[in-house]
Amino acid sequence: MNTDIQTDLARLRISAQQREWTTSQDTLKRLLAQLDPLIAVSIAAPLYESFLTKFESLYPQAKWVREILLTVIVYGSASDDLPVQSIPQFPSPGCAHFLLGVFDLARSVQSIYSEFEKYSHITNAISHVILAHLQYDHFRYRPDSYAVLRDESTPLEERERLQFNFWMSQKVAQADTALWLDVANRLEKALNDR
Repeated sequence: MNTDIQTDLARLRISAQQREWTTSQDTLKRLLAQLDPLIAVSIAAPLYESFLTKFESLYPQAKWVREILLTVIVYGSASDDLPVQSIPQFPSPGCAHFLLGVFDLARSVQSIYSEFEKYSHITNAISHVILAHLQYDHFRYRPDSYAVLRDESTPLEERERLQFNFWMSQKVAQADTALWLDVANRLEKALNDR
């Protein structure tokens, strides 16, 4: 592993601990680009597998989500016709980010995108699934707060207050850092195994 990659891995871990998402995303994308796109997809797979269990417990009828993920992760392919219009049908905490990520993961294996775009989609997919986990774990114990946050008639100040409380929660901060560090560890292993 060259010095630039080692520096980026260290940068990713520091930005995870400092919760600097922009730096984490930029660094993650550079590191993912060192891998074959399908190997890069595998970095995201465990986060999706663990959230899929949560999603299916809430929406057992939505079997198509598992099918998309399996097709992407196992076969490295995806339909060009993704049901992006379905997102509002799944209003539970974290589910919108989860589905946005599923669709980004699917786009990362579609032939219509350049390799550069594929790494952008994988980076976005990892960011979305991390947010999905954080929202689910925080707001499942605060359904009233989540309903107020999602209500478009809620005053902006109140929505900002709820978002601030979510983001500044110690449990959210710890989980945020842990999820990014987990990604960094899996990425380091994949880079060493190339």
